[in-house]
Amino acid sequence: MTKAERIQAALLGKIPDKVPFIINTMMQEVQEKIVGHKIEDPTYTGLNNAGWLGGLEEEAQVTPALTVVPEVADKIGLDAIQIQVLPPLFVNWVVKDGDACISGGLIDSAEALNKIQMPDPDDENLMKTIDQMIKRYKGEYAMGARIRLGASPSILSMGMENIANFYAEEDDTLIRTIEMYTDWSRRINKNLSELDFDFFWAFDDIAFTSSLLISPAMFREFFKENLKKAAETINKPWIYHSDGNFQAVLDDIIEIGANGIHPIERTSMDSKWLKETYGDKLCLVGNVDINYILKEGSLEEVDEEVKNCIELLGKNGRYILSDSNSIPAWCRPENVIQMGRSAEKYRYIY
Repeated sequence: MTKAERIQAALLGKIPDKVPFIINTMMQEVQEKIVGHKIEDPTYTGLNNAGWLGGLEEEAQVTPALTVVPEVADKIGLDAIQIQVLPPLFVNWVVKDGDACISGGLIDSAEALNKIQMPDPDDENLMKTIDQMIKRYKGEYAMGARIRLGASPSILSMGMENIANFYAEEDDTLIRTIEMYTDWSRRINKNLSELDFDFFWAFDDIAFTSSLLISPAMFREFFKENLKKAAETINKPWIYHSDGNFQAVLDDIIEIGANGIHPIERTSMDSKWLKETYGDKLCLVGNVDINYILKEGSLEEVDEEVKNCIELLGKNGRYILSDSNSIPAWCRPENVIQMGRSAEKYRYIY
């Protein structure tokens, strides 16, 4: 199988030739330590990790970036790289230790929402730029589109306090904001689907460690159908990402159209239960631990972690080895490299 065929097989419920290996994103400083030199290609950093951030009346932009450069992907044996294409966020933010940190949403009223001018999702120059990136960087790798459907940018750009107020006051700014983002996503996903992408990866955090950020009822009332419309224009298999415990809406995520879920954080959802309950419905993507194993674990512990993930989740297909969230700056490059070595060691199980 090609790398694209391998990933698509796992996402579509077929048995690949071996367990696919992909990651969400990798901070530039980790990538540079892995290859031993500065990376000049546009890639994932602490400043672009959430896309464009700014004020209500600023000229919002979409700036594509690689989630990992091909040289790093080759060094650790990945099957895929991605191009990040995210909608803008209208937020207050600061830079702390080189990372962009969001401190609050700016959409606090109908007047605030009316000030926003979203970037054109049908911008031919943007699509040309992305197409050129695919042609330059794809090579033998499967190419993924790192996108959003609209839940996460809506939540971040409003903020939980404003969402609660809108809901309590029956203010239609809530649904209008969600529709603004999901309609934008629907349109850009249609355009991206016409390019040479092999899979999509939608990043829409709706949960924290123990539960959803909003109730299941609220998710179904305000988000579900709009997210489904945003996903309907995707013509490739796709993965849904949310941090935390979104177990209460897994059936809804399936109905929206997701082929897989990521990252399966162990302190939030039980991997064994997910495999037993949803292993015939969803491809499970994850979940090598980043908080200890890739941060400070020994190389032997990394090896054992990868082995255990594959043995637990890889049976009967529908599994892709990945991180438990992303590869942040605190991860040891030696451990990330070992993750790739161990993936190659244990992935031949079919």
